[in-house]
Amino acid sequence: MTTQPKKLIEVALPLPEINDASAYDKMPGIGPHPKGIHHWWARLPLPTARAVLFASVVDDPSSHPEKFPTEEAQNVERERLFAIVRELMQKKLHERPEVYAKAREEMLKHVDGTLPPVLDPFSGGGSIPLEAARLGFEAHAADLNPVAVLLNKCNLELVPRWLDRPPVNPEVRGNVLRRSGWTGAGGLAEDVRYYGNVIRERAIEKIGHLYPKVKLPKEYGGREANVIAWIWARTVASPNPAAQGAHVPLISTYWLSSKKGKLAWLKPVVDKKKNTWRFEVHAGDPSDSLAVKNGAKLGRGAFRCLLTDQPIEYSYLRKQAAEKRLGRTLLCIVADIGRGRVYVEAVPEHGDLGNTDSAEWRPDEAVTAPCHDVDRLPMYGMPTWADAFSPRQLTAMATLSGLVREVNQDVLNDTMAAGLSSTEAEAYANSVRTFLALAIDRCSDFNNSLCRWSSGNQKVMNLFGKQAIPMVWDFAEANILGESVGAWTTCSSYVADCIEVLGRSARTKGSGRQVDAAGAWNDTRGLLVSTDPPYYDNIGYAALSDFFYVWLRRTIGELYPDLFKTILVPKAPELTAAAERFGGNKERAKEHFESGFRKAFTTLREKMDPRFPLTVYYAFKQEDEKAGSDEDENGDGEGLSNGVDLTTGWETLLDALLGSGFQITATWPVRASQKWRMVAMGTNALASYIVLACRARSESAPQCSRREFLNQLKRELPAALKHLQQGNIAPVDLAQAAIGPGMAVFSRYAKVVESSGNPMTVRTALALINQMLDEVLAEQEAEFDADTRWALAWFDQHGTEEGEFGVAETLSRAKNTAVNGLVQAGIVAARGGKVRLVKRNELPEDWDPASDNRLTVWEATQHLIRALDQRGESGAADLLRKMGGAVGETARELSYRLHKMCEGKGWSGEAQAYNSLVLAWPELTRLAQATPAMKPQELF
Repeated sequence: MTTQPKKLIEVALPLPEINDASAYDKMPGIGPHPKGIHHWWARLPLPTARAVLFASVVDDPSSHPEKFPTEEAQNVERERLFAIVRELMQKKLHERPEVYAKAREEMLKHVDGTLPPVLDPFSGGGSIPLEAARLGFEAHAADLNPVAVLLNKCNLELVPRWLDRPPVNPEVRGNVLRRSGWTGAGGLAEDVRYYGNVIRERAIEKIGHLYPKVKLPKEYGGREANVIAWIWARTVASPNPAAQGAHVPLISTYWLSSKKGKLAWLKPVVDKKKNTWRFEVHAGDPSDSLAVKNGAKLGRGAFRCLLTDQPIEYSYLRKQAAEKRLGRTLLCIVADIGRGRVYVEAVPEHGDLGNTDSAEWRPDEAVTAPCHDVDRLPMYGMPTWADAFSPRQLTAMATLSGLVREVNQDVLNDTMAAGLSSTEAEAYANSVRTFLALAIDRCSDFNNSLCRWSSGNQKVMNLFGKQAIPMVWDFAEANILGESVGAWTTCSSYVADCIEVLGRSARTKGSGRQVDAAGAWNDTRGLLVSTDPPYYDNIGYAALSDFFYVWLRRTIGELYPDLFKTILVPKAPELTAAAERFGGNKERAKEHFESGFRKAFTTLREKMDPRFPLTVYYAFKQEDEKAGSDEDENGDGEGLSNGVDLTTGWETLLDALLGSGFQITATWPVRASQKWRMVAMGTNALASYIVLACRARSESAPQCSRREFLNQLKRELPAALKHLQQGNIAPVDLAQAAIGPGMAVFSRYAKVVESSGNPMTVRTALALINQMLDEVLAEQEAEFDADTRWALAWFDQHGTEEGEFGVAETLSRAKNTAVNGLVQAGIVAARGGKVRLVKRNELPEDWDPASDNRLTVWEATQHLIRALDQRGESGAADLLRKMGGAVGETARELSYRLHKMCEGKGWSGEAQAYNSLVLAWPELTRLAQATPAMKPQELF
């Protein structure tokens, strides 16, 4: 097998910039974005996909010693490539087409002038194919999920087809000043807005009477105002016989607005003798903020009965819900007064209208059960998708869906009038209708009875804030015919804005197809494959997609008969290790997942261009992405280990890759969760994604023994870890990143044979890699001064607790120092026959490394952490500048060792401190270099 040049992704990546850009990409409120055309769960951030594709094509300078003969020359060239990646990480890159062009020009130099076609066989929300198209590749997206396929068709086929065309609507055609100058997808977006407005006007004619204005209180003038939302609570008959069957509300909080200066809250007014209750709206500071915050909730396990003060258990609620005995009551009305929001007490007329059911169609398809991601619905008396909507919501959604179908003829007529051929006119009308159908889905996300009211930002929140459907007891109903969050106008206009963003950089067409990854693209060879596959059993995409599928099928099903031929999204072929699909048998589910992956990767291996590595993403569960529950009644989020992850999903993915003939050449941890830096500096959370680079293993790959594997690991891992540390990998991510060079050794062999004669398992290999990581970090201690080596050993045994003087003295002799010298160095306190390490908060505030006659790396590290904690990055950078770069760099290396030590002992607070220092290091270095450094100190 010909040895291929190493690509940049197999050697180095500018991770801090990729992390920052990816975190920003996942933030809400960043304006129109391709992700806005439709929701998708755990969507891969576009900057991550962009960086990985670029780095998979360009050669690493080390592959060309004839051009870059020295390490210095290679670093200079690598930094030039990094600079291009950094440019690709800019915000709103769709406004900078020249950056894409520059990256494309660079890639073409490495591929003899022709980019390979890119395939994502598990394309999902389409981040990888979209970025491939933007970078100039011929992009292909494959998936079994019809919703995912439709989204990719929109990105890769529909938007690029209608670029640089004027709108066809009569408003533009009738205005001579607006007929020309349309670029990108501006014309298509304008038509989506126009016909979206037509639909709203028709909807108002049909159901506008269900959405009246509300009369404001006298203090606000007593006039009528538009409604932003109605806030409801589910009710249940009190289980206490004393209440005589009276229903009571289930309210998680009484806060309406918790925003400082605009506080508003509900006050229950209860008459226990008459078994009645109502709610008043109050403004300003409540006398008991905790009671307002808690509402009728009693911790994780129950609600409090408003009439009897006794608990209402979830078991009782489930039973009542299953028997369809839950009710609902209107709590208050949120009104728009132009300069803000006003909360108006519930009006009976509004409550009656909210319960009006005149839907012309109902999605009566059954919710998949059992399935943890969606089965809260049937668990609480909502066995069909129609049950997820209140009566008025269902009426409105069905009406809008029907109007999207009807407006198709209007678009067709106007397109013909604009001069397009009948074939083109039909295709264009269908495209407009498709994007309006996506707006219907966006509306459904904001207009169901599981949307909560956010008191912090005073708006309706969409259902899918998590990768599951939680049970919500008090919900907010948006005014779907209004102009606020969740309204049809808002949703359709936002989809149109996102179309424009897509069009600004959509210069290369691609394709989306509904095919099995294992059998995809039989007619295509020479592929660059990059994919973000399913994560074992983390997310039930098929079951979740049903929520949107039922509306899409009704609205545009006949336009895509092959995609919408089934009643619901197909479940059986989905690659997920969902035990419930195999009668609860976890082993069968695991076999389904693993065999599917092996088949897929084996097939893909034959279709790949050998010049390029396969890149595969693996995502870890994050706290902000755990499956929903009944206000966390049954919290089932899994904890995360901070060493090499040995969970079945991670192990199975590696097994499948190795079993299908691939070897791992690199692994990169990417932090793409929101506020990654703040979260990472305050916790030991693992990276959001691990990116694996893989190559086809030679068919003549040799076998080796366990001893030979360990020897080779010992030879290669130290240099690889040093390289990772120099790249400022977060200490919490070091174990994950070490998998790359470790598995590169393991996977280059056809088999590693144990002494028993059996092949070594991936699980065993991962454990050995982690063990070797500990040994390598321990060996790095030789680079530290004697006092620091003593401190490390003492810290490992005692932490910051006291120990016997004799033990300390014995240890000091072994480390070639002395206890009195350690006291002189300022890192040890000795008194009454006891010795302990000086704690960070006991270190002198006026410490100056320039005047410290016995400067130690231990002391420098602790001072840097304290400065970062108390005075921020500027304060820590000032201290770093005073101590000099050599001491600082050694302190950073010590942080890796200390983090690993604390992690192993479960000292999470200490581990966070060292992780924070390393994460902040690039900024500390930059700030420290802004002023000339003092002369570096000599270590004692």
